[in-house]
Amino acid sequence: MNKERHVYYQEPEQARKMEIAMKLSNCTSESDFVRSAIDFYIGYLFQNESLDYLSPVINRSIKNVIGGVEKNISDILFKLAVETGMTTRIIGGEYNLSDEFLEDLRGYISILVAENNGILTLENARDDLNYG
Repeated sequence: MNKERHVYYQEPEQARKMEIAMKLSNCTSESDFVRSAIDFYIGYLFQNESLDYLSPVINRSIKNVIGGVEKNISDILFKLAVETGMTTRIIGGEYNLSDEFLEDLRGYISILVAENNGILTLENARDDLNYG
């Protein structure tokens, strides 16, 4: 990299602040720090010009992320509906359950869901047949 030498004056207080800031940055020398600071400040000054370019890019990125999250949530809700449908058909068809028992079971399952971050399947329920 071809560099030119430039001389500038700096107040003592600013030099002390720069010394502290250099320890926080990845700069290896004062020259490196000054070049990084100038690049940052130039970017700040020209941000309005680049905003016209960045706004659509950021907008597309956000839409892509939201789209991915939306798909994941839809997949999870579908799986939940399948598991719920299986459960209601198995239990509802086999047993005549009282309202009190169902209320107690709902409370117990709510605790179980919270403890397992919402990940429950019929296969895992086999390990937990001692509810009562």
